Amino acid sequence: MLELTNLAACRDGRPLFAPISVAIAPGEVVTCMGPSGLGKSSLLQALVLPGSGLSLTGEVRLDGQLRPNASPLRGLTQTVLQDPLLFPHLSVGANVGLSIAALPRQSRQSKVSAVLDRLGLGGFASRDPMTLSRGQRMRVSLARALVAEPQILLLDEPFSALDSDLREHVKTLVFETVLQGQMMAFLVTHQEADRPDSGAMVCLTPYLSDD
Repeated sequence: MLELTNLAACRDGRPLFAPISVAIAPGEVVTCMGPSGLGKSSLLQALVLPGSGLSLTGEVRLDGQLRPNASPLRGLTQTVLQDPLLFPHLSVGANVGLSIAALPRQSRQSKVSAVLDRLGLGGFASRDPMTLSRGQRMRVSLARALVAEPQILLLDEPFSALDSDLREHVKTLVFETVLQGQMMAFLVTHQEADRPDSGAMVCLTPYLSDD
């Protein structure tokens, strides 16, 4: 169980939104919604790699254990960002395989091929990622996260670059993978349609200072 209690991302010590509290069980996708610019992406960043004046207030507990306030989930998650960060000097397959680099080569290649196939990217392993569309690059980023079978999955607007038909397919695949792998997934979005049919939701609201 991942528990976020009275949690807020802060920039230079000032909260970006009113604190939130939510618990995420294994196999569950919890959605965090709010308008653009309120701090959804900053919250995910603060959970794994804060910097440039970004910090957290509140508590993060994993299986009952209090995590450090600085980078509480660093090393425990796979994160899919709004802008897929792929290495241009590596092929698609090599980018996906980075998250399972410790596996033997044959096993790694088999897993990479399987996840690319499931995301409609069969035969793309040798491709240059810079020749792909933004939607294809986003699916490569999702593949890299899912193939690692992480305990915690952080998703930042992961479906925004996909057309409507593909969006539904990829959403279903991601949510089914979370359930089957008993991952704890935290999805941030401003699109109601991106939510799973079940699972809790928290809404970010502006921080109101007492000053």
